[in-house]
Amino acid sequence: MLRKGENAALDGGRVRVAVTAAGRAIDVSAVLLGDDRRVRSDDDLVFFNHPVQDGVVLEGGEVVIDLAAVPDDVATIALVASVDGAGTLDGVAVRAEVRGGPAFEAPAMAAGETVVVVVEVYRRAGAWKVRAVGQGWASGLAGLATDFGVDVADDRPAEVELPVVEPPAGDLGRRISLRKEAVRVSLEKEGIGGVRARVAVVLDASGSMYFLYEEGVVAEIVERMAAIALQVDDDGALDAWIFADESARLPPLRVAEIEAWTRAHVHMDEVVTADGKRVDVGGGNNEPRVIEDILGHYDARPGEPVLVLFFSDGGVADDAEISDLLRKASNRPIFWQFIGLGDSWYGILEELDTLDGRLVDNAGFFAVDDITHISDTELYQRILSEFPTWLRTARAHGIPLGSN
Repeated sequence: MLRKGENAALDGGRVRVAVTAAGRAIDVSAVLLGDDRRVRSDDDLVFFNHPVQDGVVLEGGEVVIDLAAVPDDVATIALVASVDGAGTLDGVAVRAEVRGGPAFEAPAMAAGETVVVVVEVYRRAGAWKVRAVGQGWASGLAGLATDFGVDVADDRPAEVELPVVEPPAGDLGRRISLRKEAVRVSLEKEGIGGVRARVAVVLDASGSMYFLYEEGVVAEIVERMAAIALQVDDDGALDAWIFADESARLPPLRVAEIEAWTRAHVHMDEVVTADGKRVDVGGGNNEPRVIEDILGHYDARPGEPVLVLFFSDGGVADDAEISDLLRKASNRPIFWQFIGLGDSWYGILEELDTLDGRLVDNAGFFAVDDITHISDTELYQRILSEFPTWLRTARAHGIPLGSN
């Protein structure tokens, strides 16, 4: 264990450094610096929206550095922890641990700091070393980055800056409030009341789903899933994807806008994606494509764990590809809850509990004959039954889960 100011030699090759905080959700980033302790360009800030730069890769709460791939004009790589959301790091212990090497726990901040350089990996006399730093900034990641010469005015997408939304007024608001309370009760029964997670809904839009859209069943599913996001996600937003032969990420759903969002996106027709593209829906199923899209999206935005609520009416045929993707994703902070709508063919989804080759069991499945006849209490209990076990197992295996 290093003390503040101490250093240790690194063997070279690939270095993996985990950055964690006790009882506080943090974002992890890295800054590549020259001899003058300034960045060469804005690209030298490695963060959730720019996770790879010159041998430095951000993977969840870990920074992986391929020392041989770091350019000669990079003298130092600063590993940074910043507050995820409101609040400060006052009284919080932030720790960096080199896998298979030394660790350092920064002294707790006490002056309103919201970001801290925990350790630095640096060159000295042709060799690489790690130094314990523990220097905090009260001006946030933007202030730290600016001090290093980075222009960060537009680094965060606008959607994460939106305020927390509450249920709308009227009957819709009352329904969502009751459903949010049912989610809270289910979480407390499972022993994870107060858990924080990002929530995504994935909607089957293949041709066989037509009547479920036409009869408003899918719109009701979206409303019921939005209550989960409202309870566990810090900004109350529900991420959303739709898939058939093609797949598309939709704009995040915020419950105050649920009626307009549903009219725009919950129908068997062409949809407008989050990046403004138009995608035709209908046809067959391409589960692997949407799974890959979801993995790429959250890999670039590490933070809290992700609960993916994946709805399908069956016809699952790409068993080998789905199995391979779930195996590869088992070290990610993502739990996949598949929900079948009917009694059609679900293929590999029905065998997830025995799927081998995974670091942890990262997926669950159940099917219902008619989801409209299941109470909120029963539905949320079934959806959330395996998520707590995954959280505990993932934490035990070192999968980064933010403050959870």
